[in-house]
Amino acid sequence: MTKASLRDDLRRSLIHQPGAWRAPVIIFLVTSVLAVVLQPMLEGEVSSGLIFVLGITLVGANAGLVPAVISSVLASAFFNFFLADPVLTFRMSTGNDLAPPVIFTACAIVSGLLAGRLRDRTFLLGQTNLQLESLLETSRMLQAAPDVTAIEKALARTVPGRLGFQLSVFGVQQGKVHRLGTGDDRDGDLDLAERAVGEGIVRQGSRTAFRLDGSRTCVGALVVDNVNSVRVDPAFLEALASLAGLALERAMFASAVAEAEANARTEELKSALLSSVSHDLRTPLTAISASASSLIEYGNQLDAITSRHLLEGIVEECDRLNRFTANLLELSRLQAGGTAVNGQVLSVNDVVRSVVQRLRSRVGDREIRTSAFRSDILVHADTALFELALTNVIQNALLYSEADTPVLVHCDCERDDCVLTVTDQGRGIPQSEQARVFERFYRVKRTEASPQGSGLGLAIAKGFVEAFHGSIELISPVIGGKGTTVAIRLPIVQEAA
Repeated sequence: MTKASLRDDLRRSLIHQPGAWRAPVIIFLVTSVLAVVLQPMLEGEVSSGLIFVLGITLVGANAGLVPAVISSVLASAFFNFFLADPVLTFRMSTGNDLAPPVIFTACAIVSGLLAGRLRDRTFLLGQTNLQLESLLETSRMLQAAPDVTAIEKALARTVPGRLGFQLSVFGVQQGKVHRLGTGDDRDGDLDLAERAVGEGIVRQGSRTAFRLDGSRTCVGALVVDNVNSVRVDPAFLEALASLAGLALERAMFASAVAEAEANARTEELKSALLSSVSHDLRTPLTAISASASSLIEYGNQLDAITSRHLLEGIVEECDRLNRFTANLLELSRLQAGGTAVNGQVLSVNDVVRSVVQRLRSRVGDREIRTSAFRSDILVHADTALFELALTNVIQNALLYSEADTPVLVHCDCERDDCVLTVTDQGRGIPQSEQARVFERFYRVKRTEASPQGSGLGLAIAKGFVEAFHGSIELISPVIGGKGTTVAIRLPIVQEAA
């Protein structure tokens, strides 16, 4: 029986835990009554003494060493005074008088030690099960931890919550140990972590530092502070450190992979941007340069109609450049996420009317039809962004549909949303391409000859509706296997009563 078990038995006193003595008292009383009641039927003192032996053994098995020894002393006194001859006389002068207390005490010690050992084994098994459960739970949570902060939270929710540990995770970068996560730094933890990285395991008072080894090299250190002095198997802490090391290495690899992917996407975006800018800027600049050169060199030889046509071409190409630049700036502002986009309450029909009227002056004979469900549909949005997004969608519809087909702009209400649709009668968009048309600089791949846009129009529209808690979707085909509908959905602002 260990010292800890003996301390547990001593704690089971009448002062501290009266309930712990209830069973031993009942067993002793029952044993005493049976010994007195059955004495006339039993022959000799030995038979009565055996009843006390049984009672003391039961007390030791049930309550431990200390209650059993106390019961043996009381049983010896009771047996000597009430049952042993001469009755009602306490005598301790012969060997027969000494035999009962010796035998009773021996039974108490044997049963109490066995009960204590069993209790120790039960406690150790319970601790082992608790540690295994904690390791399994920690392993499951660490497997789902994508970064260092999640690893620290996973450790904090499992081990300290069950066993009362406080843990600090440290990483190694360029040979220097530094604190990871968002926890508070405790005095001495950094020194312990630095020593653990070099020595493996370092113990200091209630704290133990473990080196965290990955699959190839040391990735950090784990400092465990056993603030409640919980008895724990050292192998458990080593297993915990191994799990934390693997999780930390996986998080570092995931961070490196994410950074590499982000760099690759950045390079891809730069390439796409340079390609788009080089094409979309070179084309109008070439037209402007050619028209201006013609006017300079042959201005006196050109008639008024030709000169006006060249000047109108210059104005049109300048306007195209201006729209392209505005698209780039607004898309960067929307998708960077660093600047808040403010808005105000707008009438959707007023915005549609303004955009359509401005576009009709540019597209000449192209027909743009509008229809509205009612005249008081209000949304919360930015005027410039709303007009720019709608202009891009309508221009896309005009660009990718035949010159003799109309573009339909319709405004309607569905529950608490305003639904603004732009429908063309062009070739449509293949199903395999529809998921990507809202990406920046993406152009639908076509086998037949078709005009090429900048790949920013629908991306601008998507950024706009997401900035104001709306959604955008594309439906194609819509009419006779042809045509495309782009639907912009924005929450309606309810007018105050």
